Parts: sequence; structure tokens; C-alpha cells
Amino acid sequence: MNDIHCLSNFIDYSPSIHEPLKHSNRIKYTCFDISENYIIFGATSGSLYLFNRRVCKFLHLIPNKHGSVTHLEISSGEKYVAFSTKKGTICVYVINLSANSAPQVIYAALGPEVQVTCIHWTLDEKQFYYGDNRGQVNLVVLNSFIGRSLLSLSVHPILFLEQPVVQIDDFESLLLVSNWSKCILCNTEFEEYKQIGNRLRDGPFGACFAMSTNESLTPSRIYCARPGSRLWEVDFEGEVLQTHQFKAALACPPSKIQKTTECETEAMFKYSDENSELLDFQPQTLTFTKLQMLSQDFLLTYTELGLYIFDVRTSTVVLWCNQFERIADCRVFGPDGEIVIFTQTGSMYSVSLLTLQSHAMSLVRSEKLLECSFLLKKNLKYFADKAREDYDLIILNHIKNFLIDQQQYELLNDLSVIFDSIAQNEGDTSSGSSAERKSANSGGVSQRPFEAVDQRAQGVYVLENSFCDNLRVKEKDRHFKDALLTVTGKFGKNIIKYKFNIFNDEQKSLVSDLIPRNERTLPFQHVKDNTDDDVVCRRKLPPSPPKGRHITDEEKIVYNLLLISRSSQISNTNFLERYRHLFDEYTSREIIGILAKLEAVMLEHGDTELQAKQNCYEMYFNYLNPELIWEVDDISKEFIIQGFIVLNANQDAVRCDNCGFPIRFDNSCLFHELGAVLMRYLWSRNEHGRCFEILKDVPALFDVLAKFYMAEGQVEKIIPIVMNYGQPDLLEEAGRGFNLHAWDRCFDKFVALQQGRLSCINCERITLVENVNRHFFYTWNCFLNISSEFLEAKEILALVYKYSNNIPNDAIDREFFTKCMLK
Repeated sequence: MNDIHCLSNFIDYSPSIHEPLKHSNRIKYTCFDISENYIIFGATSGSLYLFNRRVCKFLHLIPNKHGSVTHLEISSGEKYVAFSTKKGTICVYVINLSANSAPQVIYAALGPEVQVTCIHWTLDEKQFYYGDNRGQVNLVVLNSFIGRSLLSLSVHPILFLEQPVVQIDDFESLLLVSNWSKCILCNTEFEEYKQIGNRLRDGPFGACFAMSTNESLTPSRIYCARPGSRLWEVDFEGEVLQTHQFKAALACPPSKIQKTTECETEAMFKYSDENSELLDFQPQTLTFTKLQMLSQDFLLTYTELGLYIFDVRTSTVVLWCNQFERIADCRVFGPDGEIVIFTQTGSMYSVSLLTLQSHAMSLVRSEKLLECSFLLKKNLKYFADKAREDYDLIILNHIKNFLIDQQQYELLNDLSVIFDSIAQNEGDTSSGSSAERKSANSGGVSQRPFEAVDQRAQGVYVLENSFCDNLRVKEKDRHFKDALLTVTGKFGKNIIKYKFNIFNDEQKSLVSDLIPRNERTLPFQHVKDNTDDDVVCRRKLPPSPPKGRHITDEEKIVYNLLLISRSSQISNTNFLERYRHLFDEYTSREIIGILAKLEAVMLEHGDTELQAKQNCYEMYFNYLNPELIWEVDDISKEFIIQGFIVLNANQDAVRCDNCGFPIRFDNSCLFHELGAVLMRYLWSRNEHGRCFEILKDVPALFDVLAKFYMAEGQVEKIIPIVMNYGQPDLLEEAGRGFNLHAWDRCFDKFVALQQGRLSCINCERITLVENVNRHFFYTWNCFLNISSEFLEAKEILALVYKYSNNIPNDAIDREFFTKCMLK
């Protein structure tokens, strides 16, 4: 049957967002946008008000002197906010919540007669489009330099239309522009433009892309609004495929928002039903100004008086709602399709689209049983039909028990048809044992001690005993049972059945309650391979040993380590305590042998050679005390060095043109402490060449080399390391030993770095590198603030003056000069 939907999870953000304006009656919000972490409002004062989305807490005020904000949009990665003002400017704010840096807003003046009508960012955040009241579409490119600390805008007109632009959308190289008279589909790669359809229109009509995740089932399309509550469905060649007409379908009652903050009464529902029967709803002729996809199935639009949600696959109205006054804008946000509404009064609300079934189940889980009872009564046929189809609705039996306890016999009688349907479905359900149905009747909570937690949708079964404190086994026995932590796919108990015969008697006693006695020797090759569709991931299981062959203790350890490794990959935890005691019983050479066998089993289990090596090395390094490097034998030491390189080899580093040594690289590092001990050991033995071999593959250890040079007083060798490593803490530590001459050299190297000329640490040759903008350290402000800690004011100002020709305008904040004057 077709689902019925409702608007639920109502949130009123208005009290929180108006908190910063409570002392001013003059300032009003004019527009907004929402992202994963932020809500940002534009105001009549020209300022932007930035809030934390998750708790709706005010964070930051961004002042702006270019006039009242008219439109704004946050970039996809939340680095920038583009906004326009009434004075005819397009601006970009760089989102930076640091208390030490002033808000950076860059702008381009368009002219007072130009009013921006819409803004749209591209996914890469390097550019955005805007349309204006003249019908012109422009591309704004962000040009960054000095580590993105400074930006500039360049505006490029790309399309000239005769009517104001209403909405802009893009997908890869396709750009969709909708204005008051038509829709234009542009291929920006080949600079081709095509008008969609031949019939013009007159009004603010929107258009959008509707991307599908299953092209064979629902192909991706373009939807364009048309007069008279119609939509064009268009393919990516710009051809109109069909027209969806919603005028007559909108002659239906509006949906009420399901607010569960207050207890609904039977009288309220009865009054609502009587009113709906008395009213005669007429067809609606509407202008859809902005179109947005709500999930991949529905399309959302709005007018000043209401929200409208359509199923474009069937040309039906999902629902419409008129409970928001004077809607100014609307956003669909997040994977769950949260709908955020902003009104002309500056208020903001949020709702979610749910099926009635989902809403009813959420009410039961929230113990709002009376509200759910009246919802069922209002939609008797829907829930009765659903209860015959869906076993999950057995959860509604909680309402039955509640009504009996509350002696609500009349309401219970009204809902009896639903409970009869549930009972009928329960009786007809052949899948699942009676114990499982009993568990479902008790709220879906299993009473069995080793039931899997609810991760079945991902095809992953985790034994609850591994995480539940009150079911945890004794400390000395924990590791055997926990070795069975994770089993993928539908093999949950089958793999344990297979492994039962490899455990010793003590171990068998720990898992005997998992496997019936008659199944404990079940050969693995006889286990049925369950290929249900809901199995998301399945790995190749360890091969069965020849029948009758004795399983050695070492093989048992390898199998245990394999399962622990799989557990750590799924839960992102190393589970060191589960295998530490195993490694404690062996020498380092013996552990290396065990890891070699584990790597072989991982290869059989579906891992690539690199993945297997990395998994084994990570297990060992999590266990290894770095200071033991000084005591292990040379073979073990070489094994550790090779493993460290495998885990941290930087393939993407920019290298010296002369010797191939890394000069620009990512300085993140796994097991950095272990690498530092390795370097100290080799350096102490004067194996400097070996150290540089490691550094060539793992440049993230350059900070360790810099500390060696600090101890030896080799300042000239420290400076290029500090510049290339890009870590302020390292410069601050090294700077304590620099004299004025050394700081002069630092300034010289820093200017060269800004110009893309990097010195090789190995051969000292210069290599030209483009776009040196990876670290926040590469700004003049950061560099000067650190150097000012170790230089007198006159000395640092003299150096600034010396290199002033190489310092861009506005690269240094006035706070720096104030600090120097006070100093």
C-alpha cells in the first residue's frame, strides 16, 4: 500500500537565534543558511550572526559595512560564506572562529543598481555562481595566496539573460539557470547553452537537478517549475520528457505538524476531523520559486503561505502544510532530510518528513502512548493494513497494555481492528522462533546473554559480551571469549561452531553456552552459506584445516589474532589488552614469526599484501614499548624499521629536483614516538646515512632531526628543516637558540618560501614549488608573532623593514605593530 507521510520532530529555533538581538529592536534578520556545524544569518545591519547548529548557540558576529545582507550561502566544506548586500556588493567571509584573528571579509563592488538574486557554491569551494536582477550570471573565483591567509575575488560574466535570475544549480560540468522567463542548461566544459522547452513564462520560477543513486530504477532528471502548479521533467540533454500537473491534486486538506511536546487529547483530534470534513478544498494555482530535492524520491518547494512536497515519480502530492506564516526561505539539510523554514518575521523552525508508521513507532519508543493512540484512531485503516504487512508494528502492543492499565476501554475498542491485524500477522509469521517473537513483544530487547547488538543492517555481528560490563567474564579468562568478538555477514555462530574443536578444554568451557552440544563438531564445509540480500559485507573466512590434523597452539594464536584484528578494523579500537598476554609469552623473534603466519592467513582471507603487512605491523607496534629498541637484536630492529616505513611512507611528497629528498610533505605520522627512538638509536651509533634513508621515506621525522642539530648547535641546518616542516611549535622550540643573524636567515628563507623556493635539507639545492599553502604556519602574522618572542622590538622591526618589498599589503595585522610599540 502507499505510505502516508507527516511532518514531525518540530523544533522552534526562534528564542535561541533572537538572543543576540534582544537589546536592539532596529536590527532584523534578512536571510539565512545552514550547514553541518553552523547556522548563519544575515541582518539589516550588514553583519552576519554565526551560530552552532547542534546546540543553536551564538558563536560569532562578523561585522560588515557594505549594507544590509540580502542573500547568503555557506560553501560545502564550511570554509567560506558568500553573501550579497543592498549596496550592490558580493562578499566572502572566511570562517575562522579564532579569537586571535580579526574576521576577514573580501568583497567586489557590483554597483548600487545591481542586486544579487541568488548564490550557488560549487563542491570544490574554489568558486561560486551568482545571478542578479539584470539577468546576468557570473562566476566568482577565489584566488588565494600566502597559505590562504589572503584572498581576492575575480568576477567573470558567463551568461546574459533578459530577466532576473531566480535559481542556479549545478552538477559536474552542467549548470542550470532559471530566470523569470526560461531555463537554460549550460555545459561549461564545452561552453554550450540550450534553452529548456520553447514556451516562455513570466514569474519567479525555480529549477533543480534531481540526482539518483539507482539510474536503472529512477534515472537522474532536471525539474523546472511552470505556471499553474506544474513541473517539467527534463533529461540531461535538455529535452522535456513530461509535465507533472499538481493543481487538482492540491485540492486536499493541509497536513498538521505532529507536535509531541504536549499531550494531544481525543477532543482535539475529533475537532480536527470534523473541520476537515466541513471544508471544501479548491485546486491551487501556485508559483514555485525554489525547487529542492527531499531525499531522492520527493521534491520540496514553498510559497509564502505553505510548504509543498511532491512525489514526482507518481505525480502525486505527498503533503502540503500551511502552519508557517509568511515563509521567506526554506532549506533541506542533512541525510535525514531535515526541513528548515525561515519566515519574514525572522523566526526559524525545523521539521522532518516521516511516514505515519515511523512517527507512531517513535511515539511508542518515547513513551508518548496516549498521543500515539489518537494518531492510530485517526488513521485506523492505514495502521490496520500496515500491521498485516509489517512485523515491526508489533511494538504497538505496548499501547494495548497501556490502555488496559488506564481503563481506556472505549479507545481500546476503537483500536481493536489494529490489534487484531497485529495478532494475525504475528500468528502468520513463520520466520523466527517463538522465543524471538516473545522478545519482540517485550520491546525488541533480547533476554539472551549473548544476543548480537543491533548492527545487522550492516551485516556485522558483535557479541554483546565484549562490551557489556555486567556480562563480562573474569579477567584471566577474558581473552579467549573475546577472541570471538566479531563475525561478519550471516556466519555469526557458524564460524564459532567450526572453531570449537580447536580450543582446549578450558577455552571450550568459555564458549560452550554459545553452541549446542550436537553442533560443536560441525565441519565448516557443511555450514550453509546464507546469501540474503541484507548481508552488506562478507570476508573470506579462514580455510578449514585437513580433517583429523592436530591444531598447534601457535595456529590457535594466529586464528585468535586474526579475529582480534578484524574486530579492531570494525570498531576502530586496537584491543591491545586482548592480545598483550599472548605476545608476552614470546621473544621478539618468535613474535615476528607469528606475525608472518598471520600475514599469510590475512592474504588468504582477502586482504591485499599491503593491507596484511600494515595490519600486522600496527598490532605489533601497539604492543611494543619503543624503549626496547635499545635491547632487541638486529633482525628484530630491521623488522621494526621496515614496518615503520610501510606504515608511514609518504608517496605524495614534493621532492627535490636534484636528489629526490622530500621538501614539501604531510607531517602526520603513526607511532611517531617509536620513530623518534629509532632515529635516536641510529644517530647515537653514527649511522647518519641510515637515518637519512628513513627520512627520505618518512619526512614526518624531520622534527627529530632538527632536535639533533639543536643539540649540536648546527643552526644553519635547522632553519630549512623548520621552514619545510611547517609546524609552529618546532620554530618556537628552535627559536630559543637563534641569535639575530639566525633570525635574519629565517626571514630570508621565509621570503623564499612565500615565493615557492624551497631548500632541500639533504643537498641544499633550491626547488621551485607551486601553491605552498598547506599549513596555517605559512602566514606572516604567525611567523612574526613567534619571532617577536625572541627578538627586541627594534630588531624585528628592522627585519620587517629590510624585507618589506617582499611582504604583501595587509599581510601583517596592526596588532603586531601595537605589540612592538608596547614592547
